[in-house]
Amino acid sequence: MSTTTIGTIGFLGFGNMGKAIAKGVVAAGIVPANKILIKDPGLHVDFAVSLGHQGYRFAESDADLFTQADVVLVAVKPQVAKQERENWKALFASLQGEGKVFISIMAGIKAPWLREIAPRGAEVVRVMPNLGLSVGIGATAVAADGASDRSLEITETIFNSCGTTVLVNESDMDAVTAVSGSGPMYVFEFIEAMTAAGEKAGLSRETAYELVKQTVLGSLELLKPLDGAPSASPDEWSARVRSPGGTTAAAQDLLRAEGFRDMLARAVEAAKNRSIELS
Repeated sequence: MSTTTIGTIGFLGFGNMGKAIAKGVVAAGIVPANKILIKDPGLHVDFAVSLGHQGYRFAESDADLFTQADVVLVAVKPQVAKQERENWKALFASLQGEGKVFISIMAGIKAPWLREIAPRGAEVVRVMPNLGLSVGIGATAVAADGASDRSLEITETIFNSCGTTVLVNESDMDAVTAVSGSGPMYVFEFIEAMTAAGEKAGLSRETAYELVKQTVLGSLELLKPLDGAPSASPDEWSARVRSPGGTTAAAQDLLRAEGFRDMLARAVEAAKNRSIELS
């Protein structure tokens, strides 16, 4: 856990990612619920009431949030940020930013874009989390360039509460978006395709689905370190499953012949190119 005092965390936008992050930091004891400040006019009334009962607080305005929060999670949609840029710039010009950390989870919005308008003295960190945050096992890339050790420590502490973090360069973020931001889709597509293949082979959908899910979970467990020692690589595990002339070899040979890995590489490249276009 971070040795740096985090203080109040403000959420500008409280969608699925914001909810997951807030849940993670509170559950991990990083901050209590009354140190979470939320500004999101789109919150359903019943949900807001429930959050209030749990101790979460609400900012009346952007200015209120930016003034009270020590760490601000900017979690609005990128198009909203672009629309609000000049308003934020005018607001930030009147705020004291010394010691504040702004963490952006907005796709396609680069850290320098936010640094240009941030309050004087404030630090800005850009991160790219993925859907796994909603169940506490997300993958979050943190752009380290331009960030101080203190802001990185705070950012890693927050996002490690709901998954794992890796440090990358800002220039890597489009690739990160393609690999892990879009990554859950690849896994879901694979599971759906395997389930459909199981049905075609004669299994009921329910049976095929359960077998595929458990197979994926078991395979991921095999990749985890055991007793501190690193696991074998995916290629090494594939070789262990494969027997010469066996069923796995027949399936693997076809995947290789049909360009399975190349297809995934092209999908990642397409996602990366789209991320570049959007930013």
